[in-house]
Order: sequence, then C-alpha cells, then structure tokens
Amino acid sequence: MSSFVYFGRGVYWRGEAFDLLVSWTLLSFSFALFMKPDVSQLPLSLLYSSVGVGSAFVLHELAHREVAKKYRLAARYRAWYLGLVVTLAVALLNAFIRLPILFAAPGAVVIYGYWGSVSPRAELRIAEAGPLTNIVLSIAAWLILTATPVGTFTMRELIYYIARINVWIAFFNMLPLPPLDGFKVLKRSPIEWIAIFAACVMMLRLVL
Repeated sequence: MSSFVYFGRGVYWRGEAFDLLVSWTLLSFSFALFMKPDVSQLPLSLLYSSVGVGSAFVLHELAHREVAKKYRLAARYRAWYLGLVVTLAVALLNAFIRLPILFAAPGAVVIYGYWGSVSPRAELRIAEAGPLTNIVLSIAAWLILTATPVGTFTMRELIYYIARINVWIAFFNMLPLPPLDGFKVLKRSPIEWIAIFAACVMMLRLVL
C-alpha cells in the first residue's frame, strides 16, 4: 500500500528497516496461523510463512518505493502499528474460528511530494507496482508447482506458501477501497484496475 504526503522542510524519518522488520515478523506469524490454524503445526508453518511474507510483503512495499523514486519522489515504508495489532488479533481469532480471509494492514510506503501535487500518472504507476509484483511472483510460484510435480514435500509446501501469500496480498490491496492501492488505480485507470483485479481473482482460483 502507498500514501501521499506533501511537505516542505524538517521531515522526521522513523527507521524504515525497523518498521519493515516488525511488520514482516507480525505478518509472518499472522499468515502462519491463517494458513494452518492447528497450533501444533505452527513452527513449520511460521518458517514457510516468513519466506512467503518476505517475498510478498517486503517486495510489494519496495516496489512502491522504487517506482516512486523513478519519479523523483522521496519514499519510505512506515508501519501502521494499530493495523498490525488488528492483523494479529484476527489471526489469533482464526486459530479458534476458521475465517475465510485475513485482514492485513501493516503499513504503507509514504510518498513525499515537495511543494506540489504528484502527477496522476506517477500515482497510478506507484499504486499498481506492489500488486503487480505480487501477481508476477504468484504466477512464477504456481508455474514451478505445476511444471515440477515431483519434489520434496518441504520445497513444494514452501513454494505453495509463496504463491498463496502473494496472491492474497495482491487481491487485498486491489480492493477498490481507500486507502488501498486498488482505490488509487481505479480512480486513475478503471481499465487497468479491471485487468489487474481479474488477474488476482484468476490466481486465487488457481492457488486456493
């Protein structure tokens, strides 16, 4: 997810690496419970989930940041700690009551524009960079699973986690609700939103 802030001088940067690490850790635990609510399987699920979240969440946010920099905008990831607490609470609830979806709101890449607005094209490309990264990764993981039917259970389970977590994050972020990426993409290009959202739905059907 990405959001925009405009400023002139004197901006305070909270540690981006720390925010990413905290978000990665809590999201990994949350997805581990979501994928396998059985607590007895949590250690192995947490291992798989940490890799899946690393590929999905971290690369999603870095894609937002790097595209923003291409447009010469300052960008940093900032955790939303209340959202992380809610995400964790829903995941813990999921261990007792099986839920069909995981709420995930760890934070966003904040885009800082200097004394002016960000162009509509820049906002569109920045917003769609994260979900597109997830879709590409989920497709790659799914192709590996289907192209190599023989393999160790551990490796196949790990690739499955990568495919599923990536597509869940892409789908959730492409919902047309503010402040999610899908709302920004729909606002700037309804055709591109339909195409990306359709890809998310297609991949959901394939990996679930």
